[in-house]
Formats: sequence, structure tokens, C-alpha cells
Amino acid sequence: MASSSTSTSTSSHGNNDNYVFDVFINHRGPDVKRTLATHLYNRLCKHDLRVFLDQQELQEGENITPQIESAIRTASVHIAIFSPRYADSRWCLDELLLMVETMSKARSTIIPVFYGVKPADLRWTHSKNGAYARALCVLEEKKTFDNQRRYDYSTIEKWRNALSEVADIKGFEGEMYNGCLAVP
Repeated sequence: MASSSTSTSTSSHGNNDNYVFDVFINHRGPDVKRTLATHLYNRLCKHDLRVFLDQQELQEGENITPQIESAIRTASVHIAIFSPRYADSRWCLDELLLMVETMSKARSTIIPVFYGVKPADLRWTHSKNGAYARALCVLEEKKTFDNQRRYDYSTIEKWRNALSEVADIKGFEGEMYNGCLAVP
């Protein structure tokens, strides 16, 4: 849990089901959690924004899915940090899909941050070229223990469409430099 006095951690608010966030940060943890995502979280909290970053806001002993879905639905701004392995994660893709659905209801906006990837990587997911296309092919082929497809075609297509839709939103492109996003 966040211990900074500038943090708006939900632990001080109790159950966050009814808590409204200003910003939700969507990211692939192993790629950017300890660098860009945490840096962004800390900077936004210093401006008195209520920010949801899973590591800081999730409550121990609670089911995480309703907490994340509630945070996405209540946030007015969603920051999606697209990193090279983002599309490997069903969690990232499910969160993105919910963010796009929330945005389409005219209740929020999405700010994409392209970290080590280009918007085109999100657009061209039907081929086998590019990291996101390959990741979605892998997810499409995943099987359960009883050899059934883990994700149906409809789910994969929804993920592809959400990625493509967000790729068309003006965002930030850059690489990491000393733990910060360097934007040319």
C-alpha cells in the first residue's frame, strides 16, 4: 500500500466499490510498473488527483476483479501504457476493452502512451507480423487443461478492435530514459 501522504490510496477510504477515481493507469506490470507507471502515479497524486494503480490501490483479501472494474468505470481519464509485452496479458486487454466501452458512453477519455511500441503495432493485429499480432495469435491458440480454446474468437476480435480504436487516439510516443518517458 502507498504510504506517502500525497497518496490517495483507497485503504484510507475503505471499500473502493463506491470510490470515484480521476485516473486509471492501465499497464503491463513486468514492463513498466516499477518505472513509468509508478512515476506517473506519484506525479498525478502530487496534484491531488485520485489515481488507481493496482499495486497501490488493491485491497488484500478482496477479489481484485470488481475493484479494477469499479476503478475503470469511475475514472474520468484512463492512461493506457502500451509496452512491448502488453498484448501478452489477458488482464491488460480486458481492462482496455472495458475502458473503450466506458469511453464510448461519453463518460471518459483514454490517453495512450506508446512505450517502445508504435500505434501501428496496435492497428495491425490480424497478421503475424509485429509483437501485438503475435501475442494475439498465441492467446488465440491457448488451450485449457481439457484442450478447449481458452479464449473464443469473439473475445479475441473485441481485443483487436479495442487496440485498433485506441491506436487512432493521439497519445505520447517515447522510450524510457533514466526511468522517465522520453518523448521526442
